[in-house]
Amino acid sequence: MALVADELAVLAPEGAVVTFRGEQLRIVPIPVGDIPRLVRVLRPVMQALSIDASDVASIDITPDLVMQLVADHAPALFEAVALCSGKPASHIEGGDLAEFIALVLKVVEVNRDFFIRQVAPLLAGLLGRVRGAGPMPSSS
Repeated sequence: MALVADELAVLAPEGAVVTFRGEQLRIVPIPVGDIPRLVRVLRPVMQALSIDASDVASIDITPDLVMQLVADHAPALFEAVALCSGKPASHIEGGDLAEFIALVLKVVEVNRDFFIRQVAPLLAGLLGRVRGAGPMPSSS
């Protein structure tokens, strides 16, 4: 069975370029080794948004939402974007808001399919184990 171009783009997306602090950053899908850290960093943000991992696909990431997340969860957001951009969090924190929003939107764009197909099921599995660890023992 031959893969078509769209299927290859999902398997190995090319990435995209965005300008941040006067530098052209190439945003590529997050490396597999960074997934556990990214999941830990984003967990409180997802909880604050009151979403389950299964709802990740339905989130509309807008500039207004990014601004709200910066106001409420700046350290976690800076760390997550740093992981996804390959820059230190201190570099990310030093940017201006408009460029930061553009960077976040580009990171989401490049990684959205990956998040939906890989990270969301991982989060759902972790949440399922915590919420429903098994039957409750009888109290009688």
